[in-house]
Amino acid sequence: MIGFSIYPHHLKDASDCSLDSFCEMIARAADAYGIEALGIGSDLCQDQPDSVVEWMRNGRWSKVMDYGEGSADNAGFPPQPDWFETIKDFPNIAKGLSSYGFSDDDVAAVMGGNWLRFYDENFGPQKG
Repeated sequence: MIGFSIYPHHLKDASDCSLDSFCEMIARAADAYGIEALGIGSDLCQDQPDSVVEWMRNGRWSKVMDYGEGSADNAGFPPQPDWFETIKDFPNIAKGLSSYGFSDDDVAAVMGGNWLRFYDENFGPQKG
């Protein structure tokens, strides 16, 4: 499974990434790997203070400050793209995929169906 991040540092044009560009990335991956291998992979730490992210990156195991994709001058979270500012914006991705030309079944698969199948096949009840 490939989970597509919505973290601005991972996106083309960062915080200015367009929904169309995000959907194009998914379409290219579908061509390369098949739609059944794709899902949304956001792990947002939204509304957490920068100290939480700093702890996740550094904890007590490092003597060197890790700024992740940022820098000492720009260590905080970048703004989210305007089409995905909170988890309430997941429907925007589904609409974007549909507008980009994905079928209803493919949109449903990417929006969660593929993850459900993956977990059922790999972590579901053991047979036999």
